Amino acid sequence: MFTPDQFEVNEVWIAIRINEDFLFVKEDPYDMFVLMDAASAYVLGFVFSKVVAEAPTVKDVEELFNKAWGAKRQWAKKLIVTDESAASNVFIKEAEKNGIPFVIVPISDLSSIVEPLKESFEKDFIGKRT
Repeated sequence: MFTPDQFEVNEVWIAIRINEDFLFVKEDPYDMFVLMDAASAYVLGFVFSKVVAEAPTVKDVEELFNKAWGAKRQWAKKLIVTDESAASNVFIKEAEKNGIPFVIVPISDLSSIVEPLKESFEKDFIGKRT
């Protein structure tokens, strides 16, 4: 299991779907993906994706990476994704385009980093009690 103290700031970024249940906007289901720093758990940005599309657009992920670069003025040394889904592949391709290697890590190994964010999202954005 990974913990934030195992990383330096901006060493590793994590791309992950943050919602457990679909988010509905005008009756259409969406997923929300975040790009976060593993050391600080700082959310560098997010993108929405229609569930029927299965993945965020290449353009949206490119803009997300550019926003992250703009905030940090450097690329991470590695990207972590949690599966080999269509969504993860969009993040992987953008990372590779920018010279960032990736690794696939089970989500359970990231729980100490991502669970506080997921719980806060569920409570504050969705309104669920955890």
